[in-house]
Amino acid sequence: MQSVNGAKYKEAPVTRLCDTFSLFTDQQRSPEKRGANMVPRNVSVVLVPLLLIFILAHRASSEYNNFADVPCGRRDIGTRTARLVGGQNAFPHEFPWMVSISKKGGHICGGTILNTRYILTAAHCVCSATSMVSAGQLRVSLGEYNLKGPEIPASKEERVSNIIVHPDHKCGKYVDDIALLELASPIVWSESVKPACLPVATGKPGYSAFGGELAGVAGWGWFNEDRSKYKRADVLQKVEVRVIENSVCREWYASQGKSTQVAPKQMCAGHEEGGRDSCWGDSGGPLMVGSNPRSDELMVVGIVSSGVGCARPRLPGVYTRVSEYIPWITQNVFR
Repeated sequence: MQSVNGAKYKEAPVTRLCDTFSLFTDQQRSPEKRGANMVPRNVSVVLVPLLLIFILAHRASSEYNNFADVPCGRRDIGTRTARLVGGQNAFPHEFPWMVSISKKGGHICGGTILNTRYILTAAHCVCSATSMVSAGQLRVSLGEYNLKGPEIPASKEERVSNIIVHPDHKCGKYVDDIALLELASPIVWSESVKPACLPVATGKPGYSAFGGELAGVAGWGWFNEDRSKYKRADVLQKVEVRVIENSVCREWYASQGKSTQVAPKQMCAGHEEGGRDSCWGDSGGPLMVGSNPRSDELMVVGIVSSGVGCARPRLPGVYTRVSEYIPWITQNVFR
């Protein structure tokens, strides 16, 4: 998934997963650079059909947070499987907590359903240059699969009544890149619309609870970081990546001449050889791991945030580490 910026947080197309073998220069990668060449990933995902199998890692514990009044992290019986295949279309409603966030009728970011009122996403998705957009400008599509085709059952568009951005987030930066969208009307649960599970707070700042695990990312982003030659996805895409310890992630970035700092509240996911990643238009979408070794339920542990290009060797995507924000999420969802 790759996120596109144009004039600082330009409206991004759709989220997509990145599966590419070609590398580009920083100039080819993105229209502008921020900080240490980090760019938001609210533009789209890059995918290359590689049929790489992603096996959900067994969790040592089934502990997770459910903010809803129904079971979380469960998928339709027809799509449930212990594996995700990288670089392919997702099944219809395979990730029923996944939403498309749009502005002026165009997809800009992904998001995750927490309960009947709240959507979890990236804070930079609601930034316009150095200020925040208004809630009235945003729409959230539930049960979305094909952005340009008919949905069966039909997707539903909801208005946003309130935007809650983490108080420490600053537009143009990617630390504390987390926000909640409050919907104007409560969500009605169905087979295609369900809540996600979130991890528990570790109480240990920077603790990598998921280091080394295989994870899945979903989105409607670009298929390649070169947006002049490739397009974004209309159909929801999925790909597998590996969660990388922050210390290793910093070393990889340094080896590529990048001064990127990965904060304890962030996490990295990708592959050392590149080839699979989130990309332009994927910002705000979920990074998921298995929540229970005895089931195929999923848990959202990261939020697509930023990165340098898409799917480049030793330049994995950077995600907001959800476990660090459980107290903040709880405080606002149940206020």
